[in-house]
Amino acid sequence: MTGTIVEVTVPEDNNLERIDKFLSGSLEIDFSRSFLQKLIRSGHIRAGGRAIKPNYKVKSDDLITIDIPEPEKLELLPEDIPLQIVYDDASLVVINKQPGLPVHPGPGHWSRTLVNGLLFHIPDLSSIGGVDRPGIVHRLDKDTAGLMVVAKDDAAHRFLTGEFSARRVKKRYSTIVIGKPAADHGRIDLPIGRHRKYRHKMAVDEKGRDAVTEFTLKRVWNSRLGVFSMLDINLLTGRTHQIRVHLSSIGLPIVGDPIYSKKWEKYKVPFLLLASTGLEFTHPKETILLKFSIDLPDHIRAFIERIERLKTSGQ
Repeated sequence: MTGTIVEVTVPEDNNLERIDKFLSGSLEIDFSRSFLQKLIRSGHIRAGGRAIKPNYKVKSDDLITIDIPEPEKLELLPEDIPLQIVYDDASLVVINKQPGLPVHPGPGHWSRTLVNGLLFHIPDLSSIGGVDRPGIVHRLDKDTAGLMVVAKDDAAHRFLTGEFSARRVKKRYSTIVIGKPAADHGRIDLPIGRHRKYRHKMAVDEKGRDAVTEFTLKRVWNSRLGVFSMLDINLLTGRTHQIRVHLSSIGLPIVGDPIYSKKWEKYKVPFLLLASTGLEFTHPKETILLKFSIDLPDHIRAFIERIERLKTSGQ
């Protein structure tokens, strides 16, 4: 076996889950449960170094090793994937990424990614991101919807990368969390690093990189399904899973988050309820300020409609 190796330690919260269910919910890699079962049957997934069956139930602190076979030949091809293009000029394109779409190829999703769709719709993309990430200046998690800027040439790519690094790009997100914050406005200034035990997760860690998230409370629902809040998020840094980790750390996990919310399955949403709804940056050539704003995606609006119907009396 010579593919990519991924190791995952099973948290206590996932004790006795079927292994395919645990892995499909815990990994950012876009594995279907049927594909995971195929890997198990072929011996590519092991627990504690031992071969297992597809119905194996994981145990707390199990070390799961996944040997992901490389594709026979990685060829990045244009694919006719629907993309919502918000803005397009000679230097860049801004898109509204749909939830569930991986940004670039990787283990488990060598095709059907945003990059494949961009290659179909956009004739020219910058080369700085490499052969598998042309034009990609920044990324969103697979299940996070919303605004992304993509560079069409190398000069625009270098400029935009510098703007992100210097924190001059303004990024606004909208999310629905379980519970209600103690204040209408808050600032979470806690460093984030790789979880020391569960390597598929990030965590607040004093030895991690600085991370700052500001939030504003927009709405609160008291429903028979529970108490939920809509928050506007101003992201001042861009760490992996930053919003998800920060909100979970203060007791406000995002609805539908399979990694940082213990009750993620309870609410039966197709994707976590997080979207990039605002983006503001300076154009790389025209030196004008570009501002973009979009509505909430369908899956978030559908959840709002659902809890509106379930509001408790007097609310």
